[in-house]
Amino acid sequence: MPAATQIETAYRAVHDRISAFLAEQDGASYREDAWNYDRGSGGGVTRVWENSTLIEKGGVNFSAIHGESLPQAAATAFKVPFGTPFFATGVSLVIHPRNPHVPTIHMNIRYFEADDVWWFGGGIDLTPYVPVREEAAAFHGALKALCEQCGEDYAHHKKTCDEYFCIKHRNEMRGIGGIFFDHLRTVKNKHLDFATALGNAFNDIYAPLIAANREKPFTERQREFQLFRRSRYVEFNLVYDRGTLFGLQSGGRIESILMSLPAVAHWRYDWKPEPGTPEHELTTVFLQPHDWA
Repeated sequence: MPAATQIETAYRAVHDRISAFLAEQDGASYREDAWNYDRGSGGGVTRVWENSTLIEKGGVNFSAIHGESLPQAAATAFKVPFGTPFFATGVSLVIHPRNPHVPTIHMNIRYFEADDVWWFGGGIDLTPYVPVREEAAAFHGALKALCEQCGEDYAHHKKTCDEYFCIKHRNEMRGIGGIFFDHLRTVKNKHLDFATALGNAFNDIYAPLIAANREKPFTERQREFQLFRRSRYVEFNLVYDRGTLFGLQSGGRIESILMSLPAVAHWRYDWKPEPGTPEHELTTVFLQPHDWA
């Protein structure tokens, strides 16, 4: 059975692999900040791109922290006494490309333990700004194949993702979903293999989307729609995202927690896309649960 140190080592390798891939794709190195956790021990590494060639704002986080006291909300959720020491490690990333044709992507893998409670979680989801059915199908097809290779239930993880990445006050999804899993806690080796397989598959999943779209010209209307949809991304992350809420409650590093927010986003009063436009198709079709694979 893998120990916490083995899981941490595996996640560090995923962090390095993805960081190297994104640096190569962007053509620019990242800013790296190493930080220490001041409410216990451990810390992490945050790698960020801002206003570069491919990535307008994005980053890849790694953390491994030993906390002295589990926050009240988390203690209640995990059914352990308030104040229980805990260990958490994970990799998380959000990439907001400059070109609206390249979708925003999010992925995370994580492990948590407190007392005799432990679990794995993670997921990946895509937020396109231009509706391309073939790309949505290819993205979900790759995730379905990954789940089948790891003995996981793609349909279940997809449904969980559709339900989780929903902006409830808007009655719409954040993007076209993907897979999401939480509180996996039956066989540690199997869960670790699945989480690291997802992390290691990220490069191959995202590379085709970058290659096909990064040089495409875009209009001012497409750029404005991208910024409008980014505002919905912000709403989800600040209102519903569990990782963001746990990080804030546990006293994590604020810059790393809020790294997922885009550099620029627009809120427009009661704006709706015109029927018959690609923006209308994305809003009414792509942002509702759909069987892409």
